[in-house]
Amino acid sequence: MLTLTPEEHMNKGRNAALAGLALGLAIGTARRIQVRRAKAARTPNGASGRRTTVTTDDRVRLAVEIDDHPDPRCAVVFAHGWLMNRHCWQLQREALAGLGTLVFYDQRGHGDSSAGALEACTIDRLGDDLAAVIRAAVPEGLPVVLVGHSMGGMTVMALADRHPTLVESRVAGVALLSTSSGGLDASTFGLPGPLGRLAPRVTPVLFESMLARAAVIDARPRVKGLTNLPVTRYVAFGRGASRRHVRLVNAMAAATPTEVMVGFFRDFRVHDKFAALKALQRTRTLVMVGERDRLTPLAHSRRIAEALPDARFVRIPGAGHMIGFERPELVHRELTGLIERALSGPAQGRSTA
Repeated sequence: MLTLTPEEHMNKGRNAALAGLALGLAIGTARRIQVRRAKAARTPNGASGRRTTVTTDDRVRLAVEIDDHPDPRCAVVFAHGWLMNRHCWQLQREALAGLGTLVFYDQRGHGDSSAGALEACTIDRLGDDLAAVIRAAVPEGLPVVLVGHSMGGMTVMALADRHPTLVESRVAGVALLSTSSGGLDASTFGLPGPLGRLAPRVTPVLFESMLARAAVIDARPRVKGLTNLPVTRYVAFGRGASRRHVRLVNAMAAATPTEVMVGFFRDFRVHDKFAALKALQRTRTLVMVGERDRLTPLAHSRRIAEALPDARFVRIPGAGHMIGFERPELVHRELTGLIERALSGPAQGRSTA
């Protein structure tokens, strides 16, 4: 049996204390790095406007930012896509500054907004949320232009479906960017041949297995981000995408809880708002899509444009799903044109580009 002297006992205790202190410092440092990374994913360029919170009828708290205008002719409300947050609009926020009051918000479960129940991760709920944001953040009587990308475009369609009177009375213009009115259950994600035919069957199984492991996945954000990166590059972008933009989009996606991701994916498979497009027929509408969009392919936007004969339809060669990052100048020009047309009166004629 080994017997320690009093001095050796003291040294052993001091070493243990130092080891504990070092471990604590390491954990604290790692946690601060994780928080900084998460914050960077939410606020990539540090821009901020007047912040407020809109509480929905099911008690979800939506984070909203408003860039006020001293004498606005309209309010432009931006609804982001699946796994993104309000900061994905940063380039548009800078380019459209001064055209009116700009309203940005995080969809439920994304960014700084709370999530609510898993079963509330539906497009219909998002339409109700958008109605709540308009009523709370836009002064009565101010014309509204809605800009929705991907899931945000579906949100606009759900608003038209569930709140047609609000759309008719308040919405002067709508931009539907890289989105779909339904039929996503057959998505091949751009995969060729047998892989494409397998995708609609295999993908739901993969997502459900991720839901079962959500706590483990979300507890390792660095691993989650690294795993997601090649998927983000493939499905979200076309040719020549900026690495910085790919990393930024991937960081936002990785920061979104797995449960929220799977909940909305489930609803995409049954999403059908084609009939709701009738409520937009007298609204100035812009439909834009990248020709290499693998998430909401060109055919989906063409179907929307055909249902809205007065819409301006713009297809973008070489671009993928994230057209706001890939072709920002074109998107800015088209959004500016939409705002001007919306303020000039109801839709009257079809144009394409």
